[in-house]
Amino acid sequence: MTEKANRPTVMCIGSMGKDIFFPLHDGRDTSPCATPRPRFCFTFGDKVHVQDRYMAPGGCACNMSVGLMRLGVGARACGVVGDDADGAWITHQLRDSGVNTQHMIVERDAYTDLSVIIVDTSTGERTIFVNRDIGERLVLSADHLTQTAWCFVGSLYGDAIVDNMILLRDAATHGSMQLAYNPGGHNIDQQADLVLQLIRVAACVFVNKEEALRILASNTADHTQLPDREEDIINALVAHMNHPSPCVVVTDGTRGAWTNTEKGGTLHVEASGKVALDTTGAGDAFASGFFAALLHGMQRAQCMQWGAANSDSVISYYGAHEGLLTYAIMERRSDAFHIE
Repeated sequence: MTEKANRPTVMCIGSMGKDIFFPLHDGRDTSPCATPRPRFCFTFGDKVHVQDRYMAPGGCACNMSVGLMRLGVGARACGVVGDDADGAWITHQLRDSGVNTQHMIVERDAYTDLSVIIVDTSTGERTIFVNRDIGERLVLSADHLTQTAWCFVGSLYGDAIVDNMILLRDAATHGSMQLAYNPGGHNIDQQADLVLQLIRVAACVFVNKEEALRILASNTADHTQLPDREEDIINALVAHMNHPSPCVVVTDGTRGAWTNTEKGGTLHVEASGKVALDTTGAGDAFASGFFAALLHGMQRAQCMQWGAANSDSVISYYGAHEGLLTYAIMERRSDAFHIE
């Protein structure tokens, strides 16, 4: 298959910001606490030396738009940045990747969202300190949702969350736009009913296993009846969707990912098992790989391979953009991932 011209165009809506990565070779505390998860441990007055630092654009709108562009799908980015140096830098980075930035909103006299990400070099796991202010001022209008075949939406924040979600729901219900949806934990917890309404009108839903169970739990009083098998979780989400050809993707870290087939079955792709340098952006990389393949008309099995290859490449670098595969490289690498 030869590379196609950029088509169709996807409007990628969600957070935008600058990510600064500090890799730490020591500093984890694995002592028992409220959960068995490892944690970073610092004491007051510490001055922690960081040998390296890395910077990258971050947030769903940035990550998805760049990932899609590299795989031959046209992308527009819609989010909010400030009129500061960081906002200009993000805009420049996106334009360099070919992303259409005309729908980005630049707020005057405001600071662009910033994240400092502490990465454990032994596992690739990270703790994120985020300063989000300007990103919570996103207000969508009908103009953002017209003349686009697809809209990919990540987690939404701010005072206009409800209005934005209703606008997206109505556009997907009554307009020609199709919706791909990646609800975040914040929206699942705070706007559960609207999350279910968006899932109902979506064509594609991307969630990790924990998010999927929280969505299903929000719709039932008996949490003892929640499914555990990924196949059952997918079927339960598909049952909420009205689209004639619904697609659900459930990821679970090193265990890989699952999706439903066009004929009602389930596919699983294994992760490579390699140790991650940094897991930031792995989910968005999987989503952009899968979604790009879907828009190129590929079968679900190949979509899963594209998602797995893209995610596997990104976790070898710091940040969510370096390591994103191009169309040509994807064709050579994706067959290595086993589908069952």
